Amino acid sequence: MSLLKPVRALWQRHRALSIAFIGALLLTLALALKTVLAVYYWHSPRDLELKSWMTLGHVAMVNNIPVHELAEALGLDPEHSRRLPLWRITRERGETLEELEEQIAEALDEHERAGDDE
Repeated sequence: MSLLKPVRALWQRHRALSIAFIGALLLTLALALKTVLAVYYWHSPRDLELKSWMTLGHVAMVNNIPVHELAEALGLDPEHSRRLPLWRITRERGETLEELEEQIAEALDEHERAGDDE
C-alpha cells in the first residue's frame, strides 16, 4: 500500500503530466516491439515468402547470393535481370510464381552446397 501513495499523489497533483508519461511509455513500448518484430522477421531470410513484386536483385540480396549467380542458375541474362520483378520473369517464361520459387530455392541450395565445399 505504501508504494501506491506516491503514485496517487502524483496522479492527483499532476494528472496531465502523468497522462503524458504513460503515453510516452506506451509509445516507447510499441516502437520497441516493432523493432523486435522487424529483427525477427529479417533474421531468417530463407523463411520469407517470395512475393511477385520482389526483384531478382532483392531476392539475391536478402538471401546473400550474388545476383549474377542467381540469374545464371535461373537461365537469365545476368546483365539485365537484376531489376526484373518476379511477376515479369514468370510472365515471360510462362510459369507460375510457385514454379519460379522452387527454382530459386534450388539455386540457393546449390549456392550453399558450393559454399560448404570451399
